[in-house]
Amino acid sequence: MEILDGKQVAENIKKDFEERLNKVKIRPNIAVLGIKGDGASDIYTRKIKKNCEKYRIGFKLILSENVKDFKKNFKEIKDDESITGIMFQQPLDGNVLNLINEIPAQKDIEGIGINNMGKLFLGNEDAQIPCTSKAVIKTIEYYGINLEGKKVAIVGRSSIVGKPLIPQLLKKDATITVCHSKTKNLVKELQTADVVIMAIGKANFLKKEMIKKDAILIDVGINFLDGKIVGDIDYEDVKDYVKAITPVPGGIGIVTNALLIDNIIRSVE
Repeated sequence: MEILDGKQVAENIKKDFEERLNKVKIRPNIAVLGIKGDGASDIYTRKIKKNCEKYRIGFKLILSENVKDFKKNFKEIKDDESITGIMFQQPLDGNVLNLINEIPAQKDIEGIGINNMGKLFLGNEDAQIPCTSKAVIKTIEYYGINLEGKKVAIVGRSSIVGKPLIPQLLKKDATITVCHSKTKNLVKELQTADVVIMAIGKANFLKKEMIKKDAILIDVGINFLDGKIVGDIDYEDVKDYVKAITPVPGGIGIVTNALLIDNIIRSVE
């Protein structure tokens, strides 16, 4: 079994960050907007802040007391010409979440607004691509995994992983099946897949009897179980049965963090 180590992929992505930042005329300056109260989101935001500080990227966190204040703060930030990138700290109320589509495409550093999503599905090269889905592709590319003609099963249909993976995998000539909570005969679908991408947020959900031998597994899940971080795949159960697997932690999450910085730099290039 090959371990698809995310640290190696992330280091490869970051190697030209300084050079690219030295070439841009405008230094990136991002704003993260959220509503107070979500501890898990706060941890993720602190990680983003730390990475921004490492590359001398401007970082501003604006936490609102309520939806009304959030909308007010968003309007001010959206019109602020000094801000080159905007992202929302999730989870957010549905009415607020729709404001993502009002972020100018160039400033949508997460790539989840309707403009960038449309560009991605139409094959436009200047689309900002959602970082987690892009991390899956970058990991596959780094380890030389050829997807041409291979059956790839995506488990999960979110706007940050499942949906944006579709055009990216099609570009690599993969045959794609998207599975979700309403999929019938899920195990039957997975047992015929050469590559399985798990993104459902259920700890240790995937077992070896659900997949075919020597499949390649990509674990996007981040779950907390008995005080430990685990993925959607039961790593110990499948490790001697598969061809390759991404670990959790140490896999797709690390690559995602690097690609957010990549998107931030792209926003000013």
